[in-house]
Amino acid sequence: MEYANTAFKTFGSWFVLILLYAVMFAGTVMLILGMIFLMGSLMMVATPMISSAVDPAMMTGPMMTDPAFGIIASISVFLFILGTIVTIFASIFIYGFMMRVYRGGELALNNWGKMFIEGILALIILFIYMIPYTVVSTITMLGPMDNLAYLIIVAIIIPTILLIISMMVGMMGVIKFAKEESFGAAFHFKELFSIIARIGWLRYLGYWILISLIVSVAELVLLCIPFAGSVLLVAAMPFIVIVTARFFANLYDSAIPAAAE
Repeated sequence: MEYANTAFKTFGSWFVLILLYAVMFAGTVMLILGMIFLMGSLMMVATPMISSAVDPAMMTGPMMTDPAFGIIASISVFLFILGTIVTIFASIFIYGFMMRVYRGGELALNNWGKMFIEGILALIILFIYMIPYTVVSTITMLGPMDNLAYLIIVAIIIPTILLIISMMVGMMGVIKFAKEESFGAAFHFKELFSIIARIGWLRYLGYWILISLIVSVAELVLLCIPFAGSVLLVAAMPFIVIVTARFFANLYDSAIPAAAE
């Protein structure tokens, strides 16, 4: 917490970071609203079409040619696309900022070009680490899902374990990338596994789960407060991210000497 309090030298830096989170939050809201409106408009069309297929006399509601459907669908798609672009754009800068937190030192919000590039690279690293889980979970979905043993062991437990391992190693890979400023460093698996082994897999997992629960509960409590809760959450996110990212960076640093040996 002391690092979070002293990392920024001016209020302006905090304000800019809060603004970034506000933009990402707004983008997420637009994305969700776009999906809701799109699903609603599709249901408006599907319901009368299904009814007419069963009994033409029951035909009610808008058809595909109804101007209302076209307007709602257009707004839905626009909100979804705009929300996706805004969310991704803001997330890139936020991840770029997190790379500076992982490295430590003063968190000056300058050199935005470098921050943008590092944010993209960090997201690419995380995406690559998620590929094995995505492939395995997709393949398992093609199996006999009606078999209870297969469903529990193969389709749920194995992909979940792979997801947890991928996220744990992926986080350390991103931290290594941030500290060494080398994209390839994020995939030095032998070193990464040595670092995690030194920390302790269960200890690392325990910290990860505990912090995730604390942050999730705090976010849920704030979101239960109408309007003001959302504002407070956006304002608190920079502090939460700095403290959390710095904690895992320190955990990484604590294992470096032993791993190097």
